[in-house]
Amino acid sequence: MADTITFTLTNNQMTDVNVSVWDDLTTQQVITSVFVLQGNGINIQVAADSWGKGAAHWVFWSGDGSVNSNKQQTNISDGDQCTLG
Repeated sequence: MADTITFTLTNNQMTDVNVSVWDDLTTQQVITSVFVLQGNGINIQVAADSWGKGAAHWVFWSGDGSVNSNKQQTNISDGDQCTLG
């Protein structure tokens, strides 16, 4: 079983945003204020549980204040495609 999994987090918002991500299994912040263009994605690596699944939560915000939100995702598999919102 893998110790970590990697998933893609895609910006599905109507604008560019900054993103911070936390690994919910380790409670460690894995991404700190990374700028992501609208429609683009970033690869995120988090710890895997004994079933090979990961869990994370993230916050994202736009520079103009039009977007400011968060989301949590559990049961993430290696190679999954997740979206911000």
